[in-house]
Amino acid sequence: MTNTRHVITPPKQPDAEPVCLLDKEWAERRQEPPGAFLDLARRTDITNGAEFRFEAAGGMWERVSTFVSEERECCPFFAFEQWEEDGGVVLKIFRPREER
Repeated sequence: MTNTRHVITPPKQPDAEPVCLLDKEWAERRQEPPGAFLDLARRTDITNGAEFRFEAAGGMWERVSTFVSEERECCPFFAFEQWEEDGGVVLKIFRPREER
């Protein structure tokens, strides 16, 4: 059995308005610009968000973990799921569905 990492990070504020709170000051403190970082991956749109598949080279697990930590501060309404798959790292960014 192979041990792979898998982490689910729930929204910081699930009921927050879906508006990004990123301002210039916070953007300058980020490890990597979000758009440039996500451009490193192959994107697949899903019903309530997107999946990003990264190559595993270059400490990608740690880079994705840092991205999630920073992104949940400016977009507290998103949930994140990351896991290792086929020698890479997959990041799912999504809005949890409301239960009715």
